[in-house]
Amino acid sequence: MKTLSNKFFTTVAVIMSLLIFITPILAMQDDFTAGRIAGEQAGKSKTNGVAWMAIGCLGGLLGVIVAYIYEPSPPASLLLGKSPEYVAAFTDAYKNGAKSVQTKNAWTGCIVSTLLYVVYVVLVVAAAENSVD
Repeated sequence: MKTLSNKFFTTVAVIMSLLIFITPILAMQDDFTAGRIAGEQAGKSKTNGVAWMAIGCLGGLLGVIVAYIYEPSPPASLLLGKSPEYVAAFTDAYKNGAKSVQTKNAWTGCIVSTLLYVVYVVLVVAAAENSVD
């Protein structure tokens, strides 16, 4: 009977020890996940898509290249009082979210300006042909 009782207490002690060591790891994972989700949302919502579309429209392929190169940084006010895991995850996700908005809108602006230019050239050529006749 003593061995059954010892096995029970040993098992309970091992389980409790594991819970003591696993809980902080799970808490850090929650901070990491929360930071990643919040960072991506903030990056997408705080990036000015119209400005990046204008950059793509006025700059063409150069504007698109700038959109790929420029790395925005998150506002420090969103990171005050947060854990290091949260800050790291938030910062990476913020950059990824903002960069996706930048590049998508820069490409859209570049394509729109190119299409408008093609339409303009076609109209000028058509007008020139009509004036020659």
